[in-house]
Amino acid sequence: MYSTAASASIRKLSAIAAGAALLLMLALGADARDVRPPDSPAVAAAKPRHYFLPATAENVQWGWYDPKETPKLTVRSGDTVSIETLSHSLGRIKPGVEMPEIMKLRKENDGGGPHSITGPVYVEGAEPGDTLEVRILRIVPKPDAFNFNLPGREFPSIGLLPSEFPDGFVRYYKLNLTNMTTEFKPGIVVDLRPFPGTFAVGVDPDEPEAKGGPPIRDARGRTSTLRPWKNGSNMDVNELQAGSTLYFPVFLKGGLIWTGDSHCRQGNGEVNLTALECAYKEIEIQPIVRKDLKTEWPWAETKSHWVFMGFDEDLNQAMKIAVEQTIHWLSTQLIVPMSREEAYALTSIVGDCRVSQVVDIRKGVHCMIPKSVFVRDQRVRH
Repeated sequence: MYSTAASASIRKLSAIAAGAALLLMLALGADARDVRPPDSPAVAAAKPRHYFLPATAENVQWGWYDPKETPKLTVRSGDTVSIETLSHSLGRIKPGVEMPEIMKLRKENDGGGPHSITGPVYVEGAEPGDTLEVRILRIVPKPDAFNFNLPGREFPSIGLLPSEFPDGFVRYYKLNLTNMTTEFKPGIVVDLRPFPGTFAVGVDPDEPEAKGGPPIRDARGRTSTLRPWKNGSNMDVNELQAGSTLYFPVFLKGGLIWTGDSHCRQGNGEVNLTALECAYKEIEIQPIVRKDLKTEWPWAETKSHWVFMGFDEDLNQAMKIAVEQTIHWLSTQLIVPMSREEAYALTSIVGDCRVSQVVDIRKGVHCMIPKSVFVRDQRVRH
């Protein structure tokens, strides 16, 4: 038995440690709801660890998510990870590579995506049915980028207007990472806004069969990176820049995080097939396991907006899903409670629904609700 004085000292130390943990999480951008009561003084005093996952041959897959892939890194909820990425086709599309080689590479991995994806990262405690909150803390690009459209005569279903561009086109760009710009051509300068085109958790075992294009899975049980879905994947939502937070439903134990298809700028629609494709020295993330939050589709939060996504081969259906998710969130949040009818009306009044992309077989729509219309404390989200 502890003495009364010793027990009081232990309680005091526990309170100090809990306060330190709270201040640390708030400094990292968390709100007070994200900080759980510690299990013990030792847990309370534990500091998040930082890891680096390099884009080695062992750590990068080309165009497929394999649920049997051995995790390349295991982290705890709240740890931070800097992930290096490669450009398309395991980095083989680079300055000097011309269209014939790009075509060859695309056909070489038929059915899979062109994307190079680094991972997976296993998050301890993440179980099916949980939500994985992933904070994008920092993005540091590498200095080269490119954009291309494949020849429409060879790839008649790829890109928005393949028949109008039968010959294909590729151009490489050198990025000015000091000014965060690149020259499109003399007289046109584009500012860089890096974001991960592909960010995924482990695949949904119940993902439906393909309505078009190649099969979802190959004979080995791997899932193609071509399409966006409930686990995220090839979302191409250009709002997911540093400072944003993603929320994913967890389908597989450990969450299993992959990222790749790194972009340095993209317009909504991504109409010619590719964005300003690049690679990252690092994209620093912080995954947090949320047992208190349930979600069916991925959604995101930026400094200024909440962002809700929908994906389907039919653009109208993608729009419907995104709007339904927006209405569901608005009608269940606790900042300013509202009915479903009020949520539907508010979405119509202030919601900004944009076409994310039309080139990934499953098309994407994301609906944005501005935080500025809420005048109460936005930290109490649910």
